[in-house]
Amino acid sequence: MVSSCAVCSAPASQQCAGCQQTAYCGRDHQRQHWKATHRRECHCYRVVENACLGRYVVATRNIRQGEVIFRDAPAVVGPKMASVPVCLGCNRDLMATATVRQQGDANFRFHQCSRCGWPVCGAECEAADQHRSECRLMAGSSYRPKIYPAREEQARRESAYCVIVPLRVLLLQSHSPDTYAQLQRLESHVTERLKSPLYEVVRSNLVPFIRSVLGLQQYSAETILEVCAMLDTNCFEIRLPERRTKVRALYPLGAMLSHDCRPNTKHYFDDALRMVLVATVDIERGATISTSYTQPLLGTLHRRLALKQSKHFDCQCERCTDPTELGTNLSGFRCPVCRKGIVLSAQPCSPQSVWRCRQQKCAFSETATAYAARCTQLQQQLLSLDRTQPTGYEAFLQQHQSTAHGWNAFVLQAKYALIQLLDHQATGAKLEPPENPAQEGHLRRTVELCRDLLDVANRLEPGIGFFRVKLLVSLEKALAALQKRWPKKSREAEWLSVKEELARMSKLDPSINTNCE
Repeated sequence: MVSSCAVCSAPASQQCAGCQQTAYCGRDHQRQHWKATHRRECHCYRVVENACLGRYVVATRNIRQGEVIFRDAPAVVGPKMASVPVCLGCNRDLMATATVRQQGDANFRFHQCSRCGWPVCGAECEAADQHRSECRLMAGSSYRPKIYPAREEQARRESAYCVIVPLRVLLLQSHSPDTYAQLQRLESHVTERLKSPLYEVVRSNLVPFIRSVLGLQQYSAETILEVCAMLDTNCFEIRLPERRTKVRALYPLGAMLSHDCRPNTKHYFDDALRMVLVATVDIERGATISTSYTQPLLGTLHRRLALKQSKHFDCQCERCTDPTELGTNLSGFRCPVCRKGIVLSAQPCSPQSVWRCRQQKCAFSETATAYAARCTQLQQQLLSLDRTQPTGYEAFLQQHQSTAHGWNAFVLQAKYALIQLLDHQATGAKLEPPENPAQEGHLRRTVELCRDLLDVANRLEPGIGFFRVKLLVSLEKALAALQKRWPKKSREAEWLSVKEELARMSKLDPSINTNCE
């Protein structure tokens, strides 16, 4: 099929190198179209739709590892449904100021907006763009929030914040109707969500507050509930500890991303809270651009349950449909009969599936109920461990060595927690005498664990994904410390190789902070 020039419709032989979707008869028309409209329209992706996935994003050309696919500005951003006190102007956690009373003791309080009474950082945040519309509306109501510093309970969450982000979406209809219309097309799964106890609270508290207290009678209860469900389905959580920020945001393009338990992208948030999507591996033209809404070290049953509860869909990705989970056997246990085989699900996408030993001559099987009970016991034990001491995790690994193989999900979670603890201890032990044998043992153990988990990461989250990068950084730090105090030529080669890999990654993606020694 002969392409037509986007400007004059004549037969076209040249194609835009950026999107490979638009053709031109010559350079002049390409430059003309670029200046007119194509500069804003040229992307390496497009949104498509089918009956199975709904709307999703595919690559329009080959995308290189480390390439920024898009930067998406949030349509709305603000506090979670129940949030610690947060500024409605800049999204940062609020810091209380102290005033000394006549009695000599200090009185702690938040700065309150002079118009609506909601706590903010100061006068500058009172006038912030994202707060202006809601401020006018709430200033005209009789409601004033009662949000005060909690000195004894620093992490206390305030339910009053549940109104903010849904209200911001509703107010888009008047000052940004195109964006509001765009958000109306997003999936909400409202029918399923209305069956939950949370939405009974939303129906009985939030809906009357918006309609009666704030006077927005034009929005029906159904519309408000639909907006809340759409937010719960599509929002991303933003965690920026260095900025004291932990809020949620809705990204119109980010909401289009398809989920995959072995994603080909990662994302982070820049200073403007834009979502920056980066390719973690090379992505071929026509391939689905995917992200992950779960953790890589969860087994299939727990990943699919988490997705069903939070996003209301049943994942059918390659990892979920493979009983071995891409060769890791992450959900499996050692067979209690033959002691050689791994017990895996016969139908991994069915919660009721029987679990069978994969050893050819072994007939052992167990019910889904028995498997779930086994998982619950391990999970509860893992959660009960002291998160500040590595000894408990080492004892956990030793205890379950005969029943849970080395790449079992709970074993891997314990190993990853152990890496983080040992890494933290090594950072705090830099001033200790270099001949400390315990320190050498900790570093060697870190290296051993990182190597093990990197084999898993290469299968489940390859390339420059967060999980693999964190493991490489921990491995490099441990190897560097060992080489500095107890140098060996055999170790030096591995250390230099890891350093080179991290340097290559940071060139591909400047957001990667390697801190190599």
